[in-house]
Amino acid sequence: MSSLVAERGPIHVHVGATILLEGEPPTLEELLHHVEGRLGLVPRFRQRVKSTPLGLTNPVWADDPRFDLSWHVRHTALPRPGTMAQLRELIGRVMSQPLDLERPLWQLYLVEGLEGGRHAYISKTHHALVDGVSAVDVGTIMLDPNPEGTEIPIGEERWDPDEPSPEMLFVRAASEGIRAPLRAASKAARSALTMPRGTASAVMRTAEGFANLAARGPSAPHTFLNQEIGRDRRVGFVSTELAALKRARGASGATVNDVILSIVAGGLGRLFERRGEPLPQQLVALVPMSIRRPDEHLELGNRIATLMISLPLSEADPVRRLERVHEETTRVKQSEQARAASLVIEASGWTPPTINRVLADVLARPLTWNLVASNVPGPQVPFYLLGRRMVEVYPFVPLSPQGHALSVGVVSYDGGVFFGLAGDRNLFADIDRVAGDLEGALDEQLATGG
Repeated sequence: MSSLVAERGPIHVHVGATILLEGEPPTLEELLHHVEGRLGLVPRFRQRVKSTPLGLTNPVWADDPRFDLSWHVRHTALPRPGTMAQLRELIGRVMSQPLDLERPLWQLYLVEGLEGGRHAYISKTHHALVDGVSAVDVGTIMLDPNPEGTEIPIGEERWDPDEPSPEMLFVRAASEGIRAPLRAASKAARSALTMPRGTASAVMRTAEGFANLAARGPSAPHTFLNQEIGRDRRVGFVSTELAALKRARGASGATVNDVILSIVAGGLGRLFERRGEPLPQQLVALVPMSIRRPDEHLELGNRIATLMISLPLSEADPVRRLERVHEETTRVKQSEQARAASLVIEASGWTPPTINRVLADVLARPLTWNLVASNVPGPQVPFYLLGRRMVEVYPFVPLSPQGHALSVGVVSYDGGVFFGLAGDRNLFADIDRVAGDLEGALDEQLATGG
């Protein structure tokens, strides 16, 4: 629940995505019927966060007896001619508004009128409800692998909300507080890691240990990326082909994620030079890493650990830049930082509320990192929503507290790779030019792959 603690001031801790589909959109009634039929597979989407008596345990998820699907599924249209620039402006406005903590923490917008005979959906989901990896899984529940749709109905005829008493909420939260560390300990035994003991002091030492490891790692310089941010957002898009990124890996053993981080580093270098800002030797990227097990494929919740990766901004040669990124990611994955990050994330699900606040504060300390760069693999086959083929998908990664004004999210889908930039609206009025900087670095990196 540490994501809920982070929701304060101008910080909105929701992730999102924009998907583009071919053809004319469905009616709102068709969409509502479709979504309602799938909600049985994601019951938490009809649950809200409820506090327990006296706040002695973490908040819990409970059915919302006032659940109103039409409040969550919305319908809008772009003014003609329905350009991508107009769509990005709409996305920025949608993502600038916080989710209502008194309701289930998600929204879906159907957007008509996009040029080229297409339409779009904008999804917004609180990070406490779903992380990037399971967001892809939830998306595939709403989508279908063929135009005809799911052959067997998967919905439910009737939903009766469970309305627990305050006393039962406390019992459930306390029971989960017992089960969760046991599950974590079992996982630790399987992986030969030692989980922290179930005391507040041990958990706090684990969190502090992660912060100290990060402090001993690459130093995050203070740059124009790290200023006080406001509530409002802008977004930018860039896309390429997955096959091209694979060719750009070369013979160094680099991964596709290494190539993406090298491109991000190159794009940021161009941004600094274009703005006339002093070019730092490196920036530190917070790179989320899934610790979700295969048996948790459809379990919602935040299962992301994070690593601090140094990006070599001063390296102009894209081949050498990729080599340096690969060396850095290999080193960090094998380091104590990766283990400590995993322990902190495991702990934050079952520690008491006060300790969760400590964890959130530790992980949000200023200048531990400069920006978030997140890459989530998606399905590599086409998907459909009510018979319309999805052709593009652009992620939205929230801005971090303590002055992190830019984020980069990446999703791969059906042979494509899609970059979603999110920036503070006032500090990044030039977000389209930032996307151009990234495109320039992308072209440069791909040229090395032949």
